Amino acid sequence: MGSRSGCFCWEIMQCGKSKKCPAKKNPDKPCWEIFGENEDDYRNFFNICRDCIVHVLMADNCFLSNQEIKNIVEAKRRCSLFRKQAQNYDKPADTLTSPPG
Repeated sequence: MGSRSGCFCWEIMQCGKSKKCPAKKNPDKPCWEIFGENEDDYRNFFNICRDCIVHVLMADNCFLSNQEIKNIVEAKRRCSLFRKQAQNYDKPADTLTSPPG
């Protein structure tokens, strides 16, 4: 299920390569509906899905233009890449690369 941004929820949220993600297994169904099927899921208890940027971007009554949505998704992607680079920068030099053998 792509949003108006043309991205799936796991792309917007930068979930990585998680194979456990139920939304990836069922991309035609909104992620909040998938998690809503389990009443005991913490996302339902705390209304996390309702407040999530994915839910806002995919809502029929979203007031953002398609270009604004694409800008938000791109900014989120850049931020995620920056965060990954910063984490690697903070690691001691010997943990960044290890010599073979």
